[in-house]
Amino acid sequence: MKVIAAVGKNGTGKDFFLEYIAKKYALPMVSIGDVVRELAASDGLELTRENLHKTSQKYMGQFGQTFFPEQIVKKIRESGAPVYLVSGVRPLSDVKHLKAAFGADFVLVDIVISDDDVRYARMLARGSARDGGSIEKLREFDAGEENIFHTSESEKLADVKILNDGGVEEFYAACEAFYATYIA
Repeated sequence: MKVIAAVGKNGTGKDFFLEYIAKKYALPMVSIGDVVRELAASDGLELTRENLHKTSQKYMGQFGQTFFPEQIVKKIRESGAPVYLVSGVRPLSDVKHLKAAFGADFVLVDIVISDDDVRYARMLARGSARDGGSIEKLREFDAGEENIFHTSESEKLADVKILNDGGVEEFYAACEAFYATYIA
């Protein structure tokens, strides 16, 4: 079994990378956010950002920091799929838990855009309201994510680094090269 997860700053293409591979090669994928949404729904909550945040806090408060990666490991093992993709990995505790669970079969990919201006322009192009109104806000968001999740520590544990500075065709080629090297 191979388990692939991606880390990186907001807007670098982590989910795009995972979704591209999942769709192109018909591979199953789960997100830590999916688990949070399932729990919030089972608790009878409307799926608002505030309720999802409260749900995360509730379950991590009751069961510890590794509660969500434990749920991911359980889903993956129950699936019996030979390859599984995981989205939403951020803190070092997530990475360490997945590495401990799957050993050498866990591959962590760091998706990087080296220029914040390029990253911000791409985020604006995707048209999401959550992306903020300026590059300064983007950098504030990055600092907040770092403060909460210590994402740079997770990135240091990556097995593979994919640079997403070029065009979409270059990124597709990098995704396919990754698949050929690590999954096929």
